[in-house]
Amino acid sequence: MDPATLESLIVREIRKANAISRRDLADRLEVARSTAGRRVDSLIERGLLKENGVEEKFEAGRPKRFLGLCGEFGRFVGFDFDARYVYAILTDFSQEKLREKQIRLGSPASKREVIRILRETIQEFQTESGEHEILGYGIGVPGRVRQDDRIGISYPYIDGWENVDLATELSLDPDYLHLENNTKTIALGEYWLGHEVPPEHLICLSIRTGISAAIISNGHLLRGTHEMAGEIRGWQIIRNGEREWIEDGATVRAILDTDSLKGWKAFVTACHEGDPKSLATLEEIIPHHADTVSRLVQLSDPELVVISGAFNELGDLYLKQLQSATSAALANHYFKPPPVKFVAKGEFTGALGAAALAAKHFKPDINK
Repeated sequence: MDPATLESLIVREIRKANAISRRDLADRLEVARSTAGRRVDSLIERGLLKENGVEEKFEAGRPKRFLGLCGEFGRFVGFDFDARYVYAILTDFSQEKLREKQIRLGSPASKREVIRILRETIQEFQTESGEHEILGYGIGVPGRVRQDDRIGISYPYIDGWENVDLATELSLDPDYLHLENNTKTIALGEYWLGHEVPPEHLICLSIRTGISAAIISNGHLLRGTHEMAGEIRGWQIIRNGEREWIEDGATVRAILDTDSLKGWKAFVTACHEGDPKSLATLEEIIPHHADTVSRLVQLSDPELVVISGAFNELGDLYLKQLQSATSAALANHYFKPPPVKFVAKGEFTGALGAAALAAKHFKPDINK
């Protein structure tokens, strides 16, 4: 294995581990301990790694020296957006959050507005980073993407969002820009940063203007032949006696189409205040979400299901009903229903996941 590849793998392993030593790295990467040690020493000398401490030992032998990432080495930027909001985050090299921003989009949202906000935020974060280099950018893009080409293929709820070349639009080197569908970046944020021990089998259901799912199985994100794994917007439900797509009948758009209140925030407030009409609307929609979760659970047998998006603003009023309805939908099946929770990192989980995606692709320059 060449030194550059080994250094990249070392940094990735340290990102995943809470406590890891030179010896652990050598064993995991199946290289000689002396080889791993030389590369670790080089990374420490160049400012990428540091020693965090020494393990407690109650027997003979040299104690392990644990390794960590030096946050000051550089920065990563992550974005996640849909038709309502852009979420932006700036993290350090160890993926500690330095800054976050939530920007409301106009109605209707447009490609021009989204690109302007992304460009302005990138410039703002670059200025704030000062002497600290931004080492990579990650973007969670709604709808279909072509990851290798940095293209947002289509998303119907942002005007003009068709075959958007984000590297060109944002004047970024493609080698420093990494795209993924935004629900998948939420799942990655949950997997990489949401738990001390990552759940190796995970479902993420994101319900915003649209609806989509992401599945992590055996620690790997499912993407599919056309990068469309999890695009469930065309799943059908019955509402008011009519068959329709779940995206039309069980998302934020469904609430705004059927509720006389002005806006989603007003609906959330009305539900918390016990408004009968709003609560009835919510109770009509929750079984569709529970049915969706139960189908995904039967498909992939996860250890955890996480929910992301606008309905999380309803808190336990929504979550407890969803948990109960999901358990009912999975009654008499072969296995116990998994826990259903909100994402651990809140509404910025997707932006964090996008920044972590950029961090995953970072390759140390062996000549620096």
